[in-house]
Amino acid sequence: MSNEGQPRIEKSFEQVQSEIEGRPVLIANRGIPARRISRSISEQLEAVAIMTATDVDKTSPSTLGAHELLLLPDDPQAYLDLDRVIRKARERGVIGLHPGWGFGAEDDSFPAKCEENGITFIGPPAESMRILGNKVSVRRLARQLGVPVVPGSESAVTIPEARKIAARIGFPIMLKAEGGGGGRGIYTVYSENQLESAFHKASVMSEASFGNPRVYVEKYLPSVRHIEIQVIADQYGNIFAFDERDCSVQRNHQKLVEITPSPWPLMTESLRERLKAYARQLVSAVNYYSLATVEFLVDENAAPYLIEVNTRLQVEHGITECRYGIDLVEEQIAVAFGAALRFTEKTTVPFLHAMQCRINCEDPQNEFGPNSGLITRYVSPGGQGVRLDSCVTEGYEFPSQYDSAASLLITYGSTWAKTVKLMQRALREYMISGVKTTIPFHRQIVKHPVFVSGKYDTRFIEHHPELMFYSDIEPEALRMSRLVAEISARGYNPFVALGAYRGRGDKRVGRLEVVQPEIPEQSHETFSFPRRDRQTALDRVRDSREQGIVHFTDTTTRDITQSNSGNRLRLAEDRLVGPYLDRCGFFSLENGGGAHFHVAMLANMTYPFTEAAQWNEFAPNSLKQILIRSTNVLGYKPQPRSMMEKTGEMICAHYDVIRCFDFLNHIENMRPFAEIVLNDNACIFEPAISLSYAPGFTVAHYLAVAGEILQMTRRVAGVNDKQASQMIILGLKDMAGVCPPWFIRELVGAIREKYPELVLH
Repeated sequence: MSNEGQPRIEKSFEQVQSEIEGRPVLIANRGIPARRISRSISEQLEAVAIMTATDVDKTSPSTLGAHELLLLPDDPQAYLDLDRVIRKARERGVIGLHPGWGFGAEDDSFPAKCEENGITFIGPPAESMRILGNKVSVRRLARQLGVPVVPGSESAVTIPEARKIAARIGFPIMLKAEGGGGGRGIYTVYSENQLESAFHKASVMSEASFGNPRVYVEKYLPSVRHIEIQVIADQYGNIFAFDERDCSVQRNHQKLVEITPSPWPLMTESLRERLKAYARQLVSAVNYYSLATVEFLVDENAAPYLIEVNTRLQVEHGITECRYGIDLVEEQIAVAFGAALRFTEKTTVPFLHAMQCRINCEDPQNEFGPNSGLITRYVSPGGQGVRLDSCVTEGYEFPSQYDSAASLLITYGSTWAKTVKLMQRALREYMISGVKTTIPFHRQIVKHPVFVSGKYDTRFIEHHPELMFYSDIEPEALRMSRLVAEISARGYNPFVALGAYRGRGDKRVGRLEVVQPEIPEQSHETFSFPRRDRQTALDRVRDSREQGIVHFTDTTTRDITQSNSGNRLRLAEDRLVGPYLDRCGFFSLENGGGAHFHVAMLANMTYPFTEAAQWNEFAPNSLKQILIRSTNVLGYKPQPRSMMEKTGEMICAHYDVIRCFDFLNHIENMRPFAEIVLNDNACIFEPAISLSYAPGFTVAHYLAVAGEILQMTRRVAGVNDKQASQMIILGLKDMAGVCPPWFIRELVGAIREKYPELVLH
């Protein structure tokens, strides 16, 4: 409550404590800040912690810290209805109101509304908030005080004014929301032709986020650190400035990791004291009391520039608390009720390093898109040096209506190196399942050598796209134990997608009716191709070609074996159809493929080489053929050469024809298989050209590809050109079916003319 016009009576912390003990204090917020603030209200101060809550939030984990809930309408915007919040607070007899961060925390009408209703606003007075919280007015004040600011406009601007300023200070520039905060409402403009569009976007974003469409101009500084100073002041002119927080690890101006003190090699004691002095000047100039954070950009020459002042409790305040061993929220509440500041340079001394990772329900690999849904598993980290401020737990349905913040993970230790190791360990322990989170992304950050060295800047994420390359999966042992438990409990695998004729509740495959038409005798007597004898088989194909005979490969069992729909033919069904196909006179039966490995091993839990061995028993006469995708042999990601070679050896033990293709016709990708197959006289190598029908993909182009294949064959086998064309089959693979018949006819004719010994498939 304001004491303006009256002499202020200085109180002690203990006096304030006795005044508010057992009395209601409202937190006009939700989630992490609500839970964090409720702890300080109810611990040493022993007041009654009341939280606002909409219908979505009234059963959220954060409400567990409250003694009471003040229910708001079922509307995500309800937290912004300050008049309703204050009316309900007054009806309940609330004596103090803490705005937290976000929502109305930086609305300078909030303190005045509280004062009018006899409620102490736990924050700064309205006029101080208005001056420091507005980016244009604080820049003006800073210039008056000699505090350096980023070059730019004196006030909010129009588009023509922005053009003039940009011409004076040079591109690139930044358009920033006058009333903004939290990294929102900022647009970088690199040239004049982008300015008008960016200006409109910035203005719309500014009005939507802060109720103020006005924007101003700042020079864009490409290589900077984001350094901030935490300040607290009481109502009697006492001010204490804490050591800096380094918030340089950010994306799109949104902070991801915060550290105190800064590990940057150029952060000297002289620079630290200079920033603290600037912060104290600004706060003192407007008779400010409560918590404030003064934010600077510091360039590569250690020159600082003021960018803004946040007139509220900061998300990252916890690392300052850990560094000093204090409770900032507790002190902020006491100051609001008239207590003199307890912090002095003698009593409040930093002794630890601390770091915070913001854990959000977002998918970093999908443009940090927000994720909502049921949290199916929650395992929190712990141990010495770990603090966790969380608003989620197992079984909680994370809502889509609000921001994506899930928790604030803090580690603290005696050195920077110790703090990093603690964070690496805490992130390994931390597990949230059911929704995507930033946990695996933070694991990448805290082990990156540039981060560990402290030599990063605000473009660290932008300059290191490899941070996005991670596999967001649970540990193998955990996934396997869960799978075993599910199969044991249900009697079938619930994670396998099943086809139309088979539901998840069916434990048996539907009945298979096998129809086997009679096979004419000549189909399987006229030609036979010996297994495990490459040259004889190929010579017989060439002989029959001279008689105008075309041979066929049957791929039915490969296609249906690879089905991930649950309708796949398994070994039992293969045994019913395999002997029949073995008598049909096909050149080969293609009963295996690269996707076969993927589906059989990951979805259907069968081993493809066991199936291949069985096929050779119940269909012993036909050549068995497999289709593989060069480097992607075992799945849908490239495999290392050593794995390709080992797999090639296993394939040669069970298959007679190895058909291999590379989608982009990178012939060298087939070489590891060529080396295995061509040095095994029992197997036939069939490198295949992937065909397309588009400009540039001409007959001449594919003739050149065929030449590359034969050249590779010649080098691998150590033979001449003619021998190379006699020892392989060349596959022409129009997988998408886009090539017209006339094109295939011309291509086949051209290949036959140039390489008459070559067998074509």
